[in-house]
Amino acid sequence: MQRRVGRLHALLVAFAVVAGALVGTAIALAQERMQSLPPFSEAEVLAMESGIYPIIFPVAGDHSYTDSWGARRSGGRTHQGTDIFADKGVPVVAAAAGIVTRVTIGERAGRYMIVEHAGGWQTLYLHLNNDTPGTDDGALNATPEGIEVGAKVEAGDVLDYVGDSGNAEGTPSHLHFEIHGADGVPVNPYPSLRAAEGRPLPIQVIAAEPLYRADNVAFAGHLDPGGGFAADVTAHGGVAYLSTWGRPQACPASGVRMIDVSDPYSPVQMGSIASGADFPNTSTDSVWVGAIDNEFFTGDLAVVAIRLCDTTEGGRREALIRGVALYEVTDPATPTLVGFFDTGEMTQGVHELDVVTRPDGSVLAAITVLQSWRHTAGAAGDLRIVDITDPAHSDEIADWDLRRDAPSEMVEELLPQVFDDLELHTHSATWAEDGTQLWLAVWDAGVTLLDTTDPGAPAHVTTFGFDPESEGNAHSVAVDVDAGLLIRNDQDLINADSERYSLGWGGQHLYDISDLESVVEVGTFRTERGVSNADGGALHVDGRYSAHNAQIVDGVEYVAWYSDGVRIIDVSDPSAPTEVASFIPPLSNDPQGYWDAPDGSPLFAMVWGVHVSGDYVYISDMNTGLWIVRYPPPPPKENRLRL
Repeated sequence: MQRRVGRLHALLVAFAVVAGALVGTAIALAQERMQSLPPFSEAEVLAMESGIYPIIFPVAGDHSYTDSWGARRSGGRTHQGTDIFADKGVPVVAAAAGIVTRVTIGERAGRYMIVEHAGGWQTLYLHLNNDTPGTDDGALNATPEGIEVGAKVEAGDVLDYVGDSGNAEGTPSHLHFEIHGADGVPVNPYPSLRAAEGRPLPIQVIAAEPLYRADNVAFAGHLDPGGGFAADVTAHGGVAYLSTWGRPQACPASGVRMIDVSDPYSPVQMGSIASGADFPNTSTDSVWVGAIDNEFFTGDLAVVAIRLCDTTEGGRREALIRGVALYEVTDPATPTLVGFFDTGEMTQGVHELDVVTRPDGSVLAAITVLQSWRHTAGAAGDLRIVDITDPAHSDEIADWDLRRDAPSEMVEELLPQVFDDLELHTHSATWAEDGTQLWLAVWDAGVTLLDTTDPGAPAHVTTFGFDPESEGNAHSVAVDVDAGLLIRNDQDLINADSERYSLGWGGQHLYDISDLESVVEVGTFRTERGVSNADGGALHVDGRYSAHNAQIVDGVEYVAWYSDGVRIIDVSDPSAPTEVASFIPPLSNDPQGYWDAPDGSPLFAMVWGVHVSGDYVYISDMNTGLWIVRYPPPPPKENRLRL
């Protein structure tokens, strides 16, 4: 028996050698025939050096695709091609003239082919047909006659058909298309595919991030830590802090990712805090980081909102930690949990927070515990004020709720005009610089100002912006007290289910707050895509075009506007806000599979947060992570030399 096996093995080896020699001969002959191909033009050579290869589109039928170059894949891999989605059986054609150097079946790639082109570069075609053994479900399986190793093909020759073989089984059928340079290194095929369709990208964009859209800003850096659901962002001491949002159906519990941005053009992830390892099944919706110097604590402190992913009653009954986590991050490489504030049983934890150091040295956190008023049967308001002067021993000094603590006559007037008292919940809180004023976004009631001269006894000053005819959804405010300006950001995600409201996206309201006894709305702002039906324009439903969070710096407002990216607006004249710049990250799918647009589109930007530090703007896109841009952009290189 051993002798038989040995002879069989010897025959197989001999067969493999002969087959290999035949394949090698076929390739050599085809390569020899390719010598007669005309050389590339100078323009083609320059284009290839810029990342664009002379191809025709490799799918001969209806298709869709986006740039997923570098996206994370299982096993620590990254995506090194473009997935072109099309129906099974749509022809896959040679993108350029060349010779077929490989036709085989791989465990992950399924049925695939490689074509080599003049100059040594290659195109790869993966997940063809559906002929992986045991997975056939009726897709075309017949490869065109003559398509074999060594065959010479012209651009447009049918190689095979779109399928879902290999690890694409169970996903929408698609062609995974790759381009490898003459050095064998994969290059992003997206610019070449765009050019093949007559939609080339500017060369300077190809060199950086091919899909972003920038107007009067300069791209600096990007880092996608993976997992999606990036939420709030802030930066301090050369480190960006990127938090995470989650839902019951998708709870990454990634905590706050710490990213070294000492070189904004090359951000590097260095660790995380408040992740699921310490706080399982939670989000970290909001984060504040700053320097503290008092008798209890000296150094950099990170204050992190801890909120349950599952905020249903069942989720809130779980024995899970929720509240505010306080970390020392003086050395961000070795963060230390130094304290925690618990928002209490049956609460969902903290959604938004803001921190201020008052002139007396006290450090206060204003936190919003969404629906606390309802979840505690009126025992605790949605707003809590927590003294964190000593981070190791935080102490709640006040809680406040409009429905309980605002003037009773005002509340009695508001309640009949809203659908539900939940519409009067406090969504976010923002301190004035000295901590003696606290501005609240109170959903459909608009904006409320509290006098916090005595932070243990906040007093109602005014409420404005309530409109019974509109779905207010006051999500957050940006305040410049010195300029007498407040901007209210309304988050309306086009999900109104009542005829009381106009269907549309949330925009901005600008108020003159220089006289608190007579607050006046002086302007509004919407993006071109963020119109509502009431505006008379076309309603865009291929993304989510609502305002979210904002920051005002020296008369310029930076707004996270979900699918409209970051809008940079000159508000020096609040009656005429003027957009001066913008940045929209690449359109991408939600890796958690939670989002889609109202029209079902899976690809759109989803910018949650924005933070300005010096010349750089830090942007969090829920789908693709951290983006860094410069505003204003640096002058052209030739001008900088003269400065």
